[in-house]
Amino acid sequence: MFLHHLLRRGCLAALALSAPAQASHDIRVPRDQPTIQAAIDVAQPGQRIVVSRGRFCGATVTQRVELVGKPGATIIGCPAPVAGALRVGFLLPDARASGSSVRGFTFDGTGISNANLDPLAAGVLGRSTDKVCVVGNTFLGGIQAITNTDGSDWQVALNSVRDLTALTCDGQCAGGDGIVFQQRQNLATRPKGNLAAFNSIQGTVPDGLSQFEVVGVFLLGQKGSIVFANRLAIPHNPAASSSGVGVLISDQCCAAVVTSTSIDWRVLFNDGRRSEIAVQVSPDVNGGKGNLEGGILFGNRGVIDLPPGASVFRSASRNLSALRPAIFAVIE
Repeated sequence: MFLHHLLRRGCLAALALSAPAQASHDIRVPRDQPTIQAAIDVAQPGQRIVVSRGRFCGATVTQRVELVGKPGATIIGCPAPVAGALRVGFLLPDARASGSSVRGFTFDGTGISNANLDPLAAGVLGRSTDKVCVVGNTFLGGIQAITNTDGSDWQVALNSVRDLTALTCDGQCAGGDGIVFQQRQNLATRPKGNLAAFNSIQGTVPDGLSQFEVVGVFLLGQKGSIVFANRLAIPHNPAASSSGVGVLISDQCCAAVVTSTSIDWRVLFNDGRRSEIAVQVSPDVNGGKGNLEGGILFGNRGVIDLPPGASVFRSASRNLSALRPAIFAVIE
């Protein structure tokens, strides 16, 4: 089954309960260390940090750790960590955090706006960090739940994002994304092999927004990404000219930043019927076939928006030979 394959690829440690013998090696917050940051600072590489019920500041992750939230463990906005003026839950600043996992937390960004930047803006934010697993978390409010910049082989699964929003351009002009896999700094190599599966993302387009879309899963300058069986609900707002998009595949982002095209992607069996657009593939900025190169789009529900001249697979039997290798690569 697909989930079994997902776990075998690295998420098993983030989902399974550790054996009792391992529990003695856990660092518990606040019993053993008063804060998550203090626990990370004293942890050994790969050590598990278990956070009890309560409201806690997040942390900057500077080594490989397994972060586990017990029921009721909630991450809130605090003066650190931050990205500019925006508060972050777990910041993975560089490759030192590669191989880390985050599961079981609630990230509370309820009430964030240009007039109130105290709540959490971003839940998990990684930069040039590979093989990160984000599984089974809940994100409330906020403007960007999970962001992977220039990292490969992330697995983002079974998360719930509710009340996602954006900061309009009369202020910060930011966010509006549930899960982001993006190329931004290293334009020589596309990030590859990132996966978003079985997530539920619900959000709204703020009144007056016109500069960018609000998106469930955003692929920017990616190679070989898989977006599988997500539920995406970002409906049209008649008071805004921006759209609500379930899955967006592009080579252009904020402030007209142009990256590599996204290639060899698999967008399969997502339900975007409650979004204004279920799946949107942007035209290549340079006029080529770009963002359609090597892509497979199949089994998605809702409105599909493709560049002129492109078409979705309409006959499963006619295209089965092309689809079978891609699907089997995921499921087996």
